[in-house]
Amino acid sequence: MSALANLQQHLNRFWALPHHEDAALNKKLNEVQSWQQARIKRTHSALFEQPKNQLMADYFLTQLYGGDEFKVLAEQLGRILPKAKKLERLAKESSLEAGSMGIQASILAIELDLHLAQWLLEQELAVNEENMLLAYRTVDEADERRVQINNLKDVCYRTDKDLNSFMLKKAFALAKGTAYRYNFQPLYDFIDAGFKAMKPLKSVSSFIEPFCERELEVIDEVHAVDNGGKPAAFGV
Repeated sequence: MSALANLQQHLNRFWALPHHEDAALNKKLNEVQSWQQARIKRTHSALFEQPKNQLMADYFLTQLYGGDEFKVLAEQLGRILPKAKKLERLAKESSLEAGSMGIQASILAIELDLHLAQWLLEQELAVNEENMLLAYRTVDEADERRVQINNLKDVCYRTDKDLNSFMLKKAFALAKGTAYRYNFQPLYDFIDAGFKAMKPLKSVSSFIEPFCERELEVIDEVHAVDNGGKPAAFGV
């Protein structure tokens, strides 16, 4: 199955999620995602604030994490994928696979936060640290969160590999004008954003390894229980 056929499957999964038809759930999901983005920025402030990491940090929070930006991208992709054969001739398959992996990772993040939002909405609870801790433990998707983090790592290493291929990088750059002319700008820009975010890094591992290590620690901490039976706080 081609990268773009895989991408269509991911988008079908995204549009089947219930918040698209439920205004209250969509609002709660937006609140959860905003809280998560703020928490991630706080937890990784030292890493994100390093000048060479700022583009990568922005890429994580705006491109790979979902939110309103992702919904716009999904709508645009839905319009262009019926003409996918043209795009497959314009860009290397490996670049398209990297983009498809990134979109899949974004959708998984949305799904996991949606489960939190559903529980919070059912319990009529506000989105704050105390209630998010309760939601994390009640929904209990620690293993799925670990998969999410590992998927992000895979996306970064795959994109970094493509970026370091001179022939692939050159072919991708040359495809820009044609991609824009055929209205394939959304997917091209999504993939290109990953390339640009990683360009200042001497090695993507200097960013993604400490990020993933700390996120996995946070998952463990959140799902740990102290003697009083309460979950530990989100780490900073």
